[in-house]
Amino acid sequence: IAKSLKESFIRTFVTESRWRMLADGLGITLLITFLAALFGTALAFPVWLARTSRIGIVSSCARGYIAILQGTPVLVLLMILFYIVFGKVDIDGIWVAVIGFGLNLSAYAGEMLRSGINSVPSGQTEAALALGYTKGRAFFRFVLPQAVRAILPVYRGEVISVLKATSVVGYIAINDLTKASDLVRSRTYESFF
Repeated sequence: IAKSLKESFIRTFVTESRWRMLADGLGITLLITFLAALFGTALAFPVWLARTSRIGIVSSCARGYIAILQGTPVLVLLMILFYIVFGKVDIDGIWVAVIGFGLNLSAYAGEMLRSGINSVPSGQTEAALALGYTKGRAFFRFVLPQAVRAILPVYRGEVISVLKATSVVGYIAINDLTKASDLVRSRTYESFF
């Protein structure tokens, strides 16, 4: 058994330097995840601001944005972006994946931000204002740090979900880790490793 496992390992990783294909795929997977997390987090703040706006149309548009993106499977979103929205534009599939996953993450992170900020008692802001802080400084100095502490565990879970969801980017012609392992498996007929 040990000899056949060794031969299988060599066929899977060493022959034709297939490990490089897998390493490149892992790099692309991590790159998409990192960039999508940055883009989605940056976009979450405007989503949160729009969602909590007192202007009815702005708040309604933000609610619609969140509902559509949370209700659309990521694979469908990626295919719409790749084949329809950016179909006639020469854009790399990696950027389409970053945009798709970032948009998806922004909807979830915007709602996390809203609920985290709403969980901080209003007395915190009132106390900061009583101490002479402006509304903006009170928010950034007292409310936001407390909200981030409440949001962080859920946010980490959402970023991990983005990492796991990147396995579908092969459908838009990206050789990520999953696609690379499928290619190696199709050449070696070895699925164990």
